[in-house]
Amino acid sequence: MPTASPPESRVVELDALRGLAALAVVAYHYTTQYGELYGHLGPPPPSFAFGNYGVQLFFLISGFVIFMTLERTRSAMDFVVSRFSRLFPAYWTAIVLSAMVVYTIGMPSQRLPWQDVVIDFTMIQQVLGAEHLDGSYWTLEVELFFYAQMLGWFMLGLLGRIRWIIVGWLILAVAYGVAERRGVHLSYTLRELTIAHHIPFFAIGILFYRLRTQPDQWRLDVALIALCLIAIAIAYPPVFALTAVVCTAIFTLFVTGRLRWLRAAPFAFFGTISYSLYLLHQAIGFSLIWHFEQAGLPAGRAALVAAALVTVLATGLTFAVERPAMRLIRQAWKRRRAIA
Repeated sequence: MPTASPPESRVVELDALRGLAALAVVAYHYTTQYGELYGHLGPPPPSFAFGNYGVQLFFLISGFVIFMTLERTRSAMDFVVSRFSRLFPAYWTAIVLSAMVVYTIGMPSQRLPWQDVVIDFTMIQQVLGAEHLDGSYWTLEVELFFYAQMLGWFMLGLLGRIRWIIVGWLILAVAYGVAERRGVHLSYTLRELTIAHHIPFFAIGILFYRLRTQPDQWRLDVALIALCLIAIAIAYPPVFALTAVVCTAIFTLFVTGRLRWLRAAPFAFFGTISYSLYLLHQAIGFSLIWHFEQAGLPAGRAALVAAALVTVLATGLTFAVERPAMRLIRQAWKRRRAIA
């Protein structure tokens, strides 16, 4: 098993994995999902259906990173400010940019009622009954509820008992999975707030953080990872069990130091822009693909040009909004905390 790793403010390999996961999701949306939803005008590009499961890799990464963050957090407000500064400025800007594109060159079917677009600014539009301007935003609500739940455990002083919490999560996930297969109705609100459909993937990420930082306790954490895989196999369709195994294998390589090659500049770059790329890619990308295909561009080329343009736009959003806003908000909070 790995030896204990020193604390790091950023884990470059995880950033790179986040970038690769974002690219996989982009490839899935621009080929497979676009074709399913709208149909390409000519021969479709090669399908990247597997890219859809990059989302589950995101969830493992979040489990690892959020537990790491909370272990180093002094107060609940420090965590809230940190997450707010990371998520919302870029997200709000992405909504504005996406709306500008969708309502000018986008497909009519993409244009939501304006009240839905306004509700989207909350990031919890699904539980509020509104549609997503960008279909990929559903994962942000899941992430937000995970952050809120972890903050609750932190405030209760229960992070030290995370293994017991994980066991509870797995019981909940299996209960919902079995109930849905048997047509038994359980609380929708509880399912969404506890993210019961996704929580085992976050749990695996947390356990890999423990493996990386507390390798002397590896036996129990490995057993819990195995239990997570079993729970996923019971609760979800078989493809998610395979996805969980692949994600677990990737994280095993990571914690044993076999992914250091991901520190190379191209991977690090896509890791840096991964959040902005994820925020901008679907609604804008679909609008661009439709526009280019209407102009006579072959489907594969239209998807590639759209991906290149969205990457440029995501780079701008990262360095013009996401990073400066995050820095300014966190600095302002530090000054206020110092005065208090």
